[in-house]
Amino acid sequence: MFSDENTTLVHAVQKQYASLNLKLPTGTFTILAAIILTPSDPSSIQPKIIGLATGCKCLPKDKLPLQGEAVHDSHAEVLARRCAIRWLIEEISRAASDGSHWNSVWISKSADDRYRLQDGVRIIMYISTPPCGDASMRFLATLQDKEMAALKDSAIYPPLAPNVASRGRDNYSLLGVLRTKPGRADSPQTLSLSCSDKIARWNVLGIQGALGSAFFHPIYLTKIIIGEVPPDLHDVVKSDCERAFWGRLQEIHGLPQGYKLNRPEVQFTPVGFVHSRSAQEHSSLAQRSCNESLTWVADSTSPHEILINGLRRGVSPRHRYKTIFWPRLSKVSLFHLYRKTRSIENLLPESKAMTYYQVKESMTQYQITKKCLLGEGGPLSGWIRSGARWENFSFGSG
Repeated sequence: MFSDENTTLVHAVQKQYASLNLKLPTGTFTILAAIILTPSDPSSIQPKIIGLATGCKCLPKDKLPLQGEAVHDSHAEVLARRCAIRWLIEEISRAASDGSHWNSVWISKSADDRYRLQDGVRIIMYISTPPCGDASMRFLATLQDKEMAALKDSAIYPPLAPNVASRGRDNYSLLGVLRTKPGRADSPQTLSLSCSDKIARWNVLGIQGALGSAFFHPIYLTKIIIGEVPPDLHDVVKSDCERAFWGRLQEIHGLPQGYKLNRPEVQFTPVGFVHSRSAQEHSSLAQRSCNESLTWVADSTSPHEILINGLRRGVSPRHRYKTIFWPRLSKVSLFHLYRKTRSIENLLPESKAMTYYQVKESMTQYQITKKCLLGEGGPLSGWIRSGARWENFSFGSG
């Protein structure tokens, strides 16, 4: 029922997590996610965790940064994917540092001067619990107490128009719809879509993102390993994950060459996570989600950070715009890494006046794919976009 490979990978992730010595405040829980590369020849090369993160918070709409200096969405899955983006782009400069030798067993350069994973390398995501949104609606329903379930069953919501995102867990009996974070109705509204929706998006656009597409062909998840699902719910959750991650996208068409609808395997692990909600249930204290997030990027000069409200912990408001205090996963920090890597790769220089938004829009094939997915008539056409207002910063700003 459970794969030996999955158990080995999850234990490796949790060992790495434990080594970072994150202390959660008493009475809190969090979610853990990681991205792992597995080699074509496991007898000679060990799997590699390239990014790891915890978290279950995101910024309200009125707190979004205008200079890209704070991370919008600090859910573990989203942060782990941003860790992976940073690792992948940094791997280009690490691999080319020798000059005469190619030093990466994980990525290789194609004839068109863009990179891809080496033949046989797989990229796997681990999540300690089913992701928020469409993939976990029935799973969460089984965990609710009878009083709350009755309350939600009796609640009346306005009809949801086609391709409009539902707020959190409103209309929770509807399946296959976009949902915003957070799930709690008493929380401030956000522009962040659920992790289920973001994983679906990565299954068409790839995990490398718009900036990463300047250097990489689309990189797709091979498998998603999920924890905390009892065996009697495996069939239900697997069905819901497959619908949420790719089943609802099957009408997509017109994708440019190299892009596709990816269908990762969904598998489960019995290995628990020490700081999960279920692991903390024995505590007599009220359980609440932790405000802090941990991020870790493999092989990085400063590999891990603690974030709170999208900023590095301990950074005062007056210092948040200084380069040395930017979170390594923030938009502005990744923008600087992108520009540095363009230079290393001897790509045509861009105007320093080009904004982050303009650079992303210039990735033609990526944007065509995005329009197929999110544009009018696309399967996720109700996607809420933060847009130019929060991405109108340039290389010289900050």
